[in-house]
Amino acid sequence: MKLSNMILHKDILLIHADINNNDYIFTVKWTMPVNKKGGEWELKSYQNNSNGEQDLSNDQVQAFLNQINPEWDWEKDKEQIERVIDQD
Repeated sequence: MKLSNMILHKDILLIHADINNNDYIFTVKWTMPVNKKGGEWELKSYQNNSNGEQDLSNDQVQAFLNQINPEWDWEKDKEQIERVIDQD
């Protein structure tokens, strides 16, 4: 999977993706959980540029989302920050 031509407008991101030699356009929206840390991209729509179809499997769509979404490890980050503070 190759990602290119990303266009960000406020909390909406358009991404071109080459999946199995087919060009797709994905529209995702940044979502922030209420009273939690972090956030993630939520799929709003996608289509195959060649035929206009939504022809990816659920696993392929999930692989795309896994590639663009950050992996948060808040406890590890907190420990690293505390360690740096203690060293100063």
